[in-house]
Amino acid sequence: MVVSVARISALLPPAGPLRRFTFISLLDATGTGLYLAVSVLYFTRFVGLPAGLVALGLSVAGLAAMAAAATFGSIGDRYGYRQAWAALTIVQALAYAAYPFIRSFPLFLVLVTVAAVANAATSPLRAAYLSRIAGPAQRVRARAYNQAVANAGFAIGALGAGIALDVGTRAAYLTLVLANAVSYAAVAAVVLTLPAGSPAPPRPDQHDARGVLHDRGYLLFCVLNGLLMTYGAILTVALPLWIVRDTRAPTWTVAGAFALSTVLAVALQVPASRGAETVPGAGRAILRSGGLLLLACLVFAVTGTFGALGAAVALAAACAALTLGEVLQSAGAWGLSYALAPEHRQGQYLGAFSMGTRIYDTAGPVLVTALVLGLGAIGWVLLGLLFLGLAAGVTATAGWAERRRPRS
Repeated sequence: MVVSVARISALLPPAGPLRRFTFISLLDATGTGLYLAVSVLYFTRFVGLPAGLVALGLSVAGLAAMAAAATFGSIGDRYGYRQAWAALTIVQALAYAAYPFIRSFPLFLVLVTVAAVANAATSPLRAAYLSRIAGPAQRVRARAYNQAVANAGFAIGALGAGIALDVGTRAAYLTLVLANAVSYAAVAAVVLTLPAGSPAPPRPDQHDARGVLHDRGYLLFCVLNGLLMTYGAILTVALPLWIVRDTRAPTWTVAGAFALSTVLAVALQVPASRGAETVPGAGRAILRSGGLLLLACLVFAVTGTFGALGAAVALAAACAALTLGEVLQSAGAWGLSYALAPEHRQGQYLGAFSMGTRIYDTAGPVLVTALVLGLGAIGWVLLGLLFLGLAAGVTATAGWAERRRPRS
């Protein structure tokens, strides 16, 4: 037992703020996993909103969220990241706690927008706070720990949601919605136990809120990285449709692909972060990611030529390459987002980075489905080449942005 506990402890960040931060990630992701699996069904089946209005409301909320990240990141730079993070988490808890009272589209739109804006605004605050408590040498690895734990939390939440989906009653769905609200309240409580830290070091131009908007290298990196992240729509949108429509693989392989990807992401995220703390190291991780994403797409392209067993094996191999590409891309992007940002403006710059990552939400599903379902195997090849080109572009842009940075 002693050995087991020691081994488990070795897999966790050091005791103290970093470990509490990891516990926060687990709480947050578990609550979100519970909610996301039933959210659209709850609004359409039990609130009575048409699916089109639900989609419209979520799109409007997403656009509002994109605009919030950089603004609140700047607030964190000036007044402290932990305080703003805790306040916004409380807002999220209150918004989700009000969901049972939704009876009309206007109230739905207001609450989902408030929740989405608060969620987007906390992203750069959390990232900047983690940078403060972990330090430059450990912040990418700490981010990887938290991503691995978050993936585990999403899986736990999805399993819990499966029970509610099986029961199928309004009360069961509401239980998950309210559990998400409780998880945010618990997160806020733990956040308040973390060290307050201090605002970013002052600079003469500290009150110039447009700082990141003048950094063309960083902005281009954010855009290219966001476009590269559209690979995320493969697993959630394109692959299930491809498996059912274009391969002989059993239908259960759709769920198997999700399960395999989740397990691999949890196991590989921390090792993949090794060496990504510097611009050159992060750039190499991004390039390797592009190669693996290309490989995955090439294997996906030929899965339609196999029988049931061969297709299932090929799909598993492609999902493994896709997930390894994902964890390398994540680690490289985190390393670049930190290394290319001025220390006194981490919140503002990480807000711009967060906005860039949301390109996936709008472009990803359309891009991958148009290529894969529209062009078939050729579409997979084009998609893989696009990812490789974007990975090369991110790496080149990062080098350019690094050379343009003012030196102390």
